[in-house]
Amino acid sequence: MKWLLAAALIGGSSLYLYTRYREQIAAPPQPIQEPPQLAQTQPQPFLSADDLRRVKKSAEDPDSGVRWSALQLLFAFRDPDSVKLLEKAIAEDPDPDLRMKAIRMLKDAPAGVNRVPGLVRGLSDTDPDIRIASLKALASVGDPAATPWVVELIKDPESAVRIQALKTLGQFQDERKKEFEALAYQLRKQYEEAIRKSKHQNKKEEPWNNLE
Repeated sequence: MKWLLAAALIGGSSLYLYTRYREQIAAPPQPIQEPPQLAQTQPQPFLSADDLRRVKKSAEDPDSGVRWSALQLLFAFRDPDSVKLLEKAIAEDPDPDLRMKAIRMLKDAPAGVNRVPGLVRGLSDTDPDIRIASLKALASVGDPAATPWVVELIKDPESAVRIQALKTLGQFQDERKKEFEALAYQLRKQYEEAIRKSKHQNKKEEPWNNLE
């Protein structure tokens, strides 16, 4: 009797499992659930409008360290007023070290920023080291628009300033020479291309080229 009962249990279990297997095969596949979409939020600005106003106000703080930190922060965030504040610092700040650092920062401004007006302001500084720094910065920028102001420093009472003024003017000449050479090369390429197209067109229009 025991073996008959065991056989019945095994048979019943096998039948149940077989039935479940057939049902799973016949059932349509369940669609893959898409993961829930995360809500996209705009990142909050690092500095609010009120923060920017306070930072700009700090650019006039009595402490030169605070003024310089404010200028650095505004310049790093590409604030539209940062260049004007640097120009003002170069022309008016009472701390020569800050004026020197402002010249270096303006010199390294990204392309598209007109650096000449601010750097030219340093040419009239009472400190000869700052005048020299301004001349070197203008030489690095290489914009001949500053030539009239640089020429004035050839008469500077400090010999080091006069020497740097001559070097800066020489750098302007080198930049103009490079620009001229680049323009001449471009014009020559255009000329050669025009000649090549003209010869090709004339060859196509020659009557013997149309004979079969």
